[in-house]
Amino acid sequence: MTTVISHTDGKRILVRFPFDRSMVDKVRTVPGARWNATHKEWRLPLTMDTCRFLRRVFGSDLKVSTALAAWAKGEIDKALRLENLRHGYTGEEESWLEKVAEEAPDLFAAMRNRPYQLNGTAFMAEAKQCILGDDPGLGKTLQTLGALLQNNARTILVACRRTATRTVWERETLRWCPTIEPYVAQGSPKERQRVIEEFAASDAPRRMLIINIEMVRAKRVVVCPNGLGDMCQTSGCRHSYSAEYNWPSLFGMTWDAIVFDESHNLLASTANYQSKRITQARYGAYCLRKQLKPDGLAIALSGTPFRSKLTKGWGTLNWCRPDVFGSYWRWAETHFGVERGVYGKVVGGGEKSPRPVDEAAWDAMLRPYYLKRDKTTAAPDLPPIAYAGTPIDSGDESSPKYVQIDMDPQQAKAYRQMALDASATLANGRILATGVLAEITRLRQFADAYGSLGDAQEVIPTLPSSKLDWLAEFMQEREDTGARVVVASSFSKMVELAAEVLRKEGFKVLTLTGATKDQARTDLVARFADPDDEVQVICLNSSAGGESITLDTADEMVFLDMPWTSDEARQVEARIHRVSRVHQVTVYRLASVGTVDTWIAGMSEEQRQTILNADPKEISRVIGDAQ
Repeated sequence: MTTVISHTDGKRILVRFPFDRSMVDKVRTVPGARWNATHKEWRLPLTMDTCRFLRRVFGSDLKVSTALAAWAKGEIDKALRLENLRHGYTGEEESWLEKVAEEAPDLFAAMRNRPYQLNGTAFMAEAKQCILGDDPGLGKTLQTLGALLQNNARTILVACRRTATRTVWERETLRWCPTIEPYVAQGSPKERQRVIEEFAASDAPRRMLIINIEMVRAKRVVVCPNGLGDMCQTSGCRHSYSAEYNWPSLFGMTWDAIVFDESHNLLASTANYQSKRITQARYGAYCLRKQLKPDGLAIALSGTPFRSKLTKGWGTLNWCRPDVFGSYWRWAETHFGVERGVYGKVVGGGEKSPRPVDEAAWDAMLRPYYLKRDKTTAAPDLPPIAYAGTPIDSGDESSPKYVQIDMDPQQAKAYRQMALDASATLANGRILATGVLAEITRLRQFADAYGSLGDAQEVIPTLPSSKLDWLAEFMQEREDTGARVVVASSFSKMVELAAEVLRKEGFKVLTLTGATKDQARTDLVARFADPDDEVQVICLNSSAGGESITLDTADEMVFLDMPWTSDEARQVEARIHRVSRVHQVTVYRLASVGTVDTWIAGMSEEQRQTILNADPKEISRVIGDAQ
């Protein structure tokens, strides 16, 4: 028997054993293991993942030093504390969230009505650098505000979607946290810079700078000794990197807390900061993370941090805890397996959406850094969404329910032409589709409505439209009832056409698209929430209206067409299905019979992602499988 000694220098795990070929082969299977010839020892990452891996590999042959045992005990104790906070205590809330109770009694009282929110606040305050992945509509903003107070954060940076700067973060901060002074950097570049300077000069005891996520971007610049930059191909040339910031002052301050709302827009990635594939948004987030104080809060908020692909969750974990999740490939090797493919390393045997090799180890790795609750368990009093219609697969009662509609003959003619020839003859010209994705988009549009040819050779939806005929009848049944409805489409022109049709029927309608100005968006939300306002319908673009607004006075939602991904659909549904109002929500998903609508409805999430990522080699296969 060969005894394996594991120790730590506070930065790494050090492993030593008398030379034994079988033991060398074993230690090489541990992700991140590197031989140090100078000190005659193996060096491995100092993480609990590594500790678990070493125990699995060496079993009883592994002897753990006192120093490493003490470090591991500290990590285990912290994980146990977080587990307790994850589930909460009874009658001790005032003692473990005393700052929240003292500085924001209204916030504390509101969260006590939803105990899971207290648990989430306490979890974030203890974990400090973590992901809150609750389902949309469960109150991630309130929980985060509580964690900021409990951790005594004084300089706070919140990066969010532009549309959420005022309607969510400024409004909620002013409402619930009177001791935090919010500064919103919006408007022209001069106006934004002025707000940033005012924030920096402020002596408020707690202050929050709210920016949109685009301001985080930074360009990574390759510094080449030969002056060739990223064009250098010289073997052995030692490059360094520098950053060019759009807003340098953001990166010149230190922060007690950094919050990324809808963090998947910035962080969902498998690219490390040294990778050529890294986006400017993720690189800027990495640079900004270095400005966080050592004990500060790094909080990522997202109901979909993995973007329907588990491996992309590494980007968020790496941003939260770069000390633990330093290498994507080491992490992937540990949890998914890494193989050598034709063009380099492949994860999980080359699967598009690989699953963890050990679900228990995956869960143990995530739990100290990731808290997620769904509506079913967190808010059992909130009725689940009811989906109207009939199963999309007539032979499978468990398949998704859709309201299935026959197309108008004029619609159907244009649709068939596009499906057969990738072109269609319209009243004012001929529309072409160049490429598979363009063809699918045109088919989705014709499944919604007939169309005309726009000046930019695009499809402008026009009547007739069987879906809009159905919508008009649907709203006529609700006339004078006061019922409020949200109508969603992936196409802004379809949103505008739906609004026009309903206005002609006598309904007061508001529209929300990417072109809607911030103040108009704020006014729209306020009007829809006002019981005295006669607005009955909001027609919105699924992307523009899928995040950062609350429309819970509506009990019903109609999807004229479904977003590509289930994540986006859930985000849109969460605009009306929220714990802020406990009510029954009914969703009507419209599908034109025999069209791309029913095809998309029957696709798996993996198939949708393949189409979305536009992999030419896979598109034809997926289309064939789905049909």
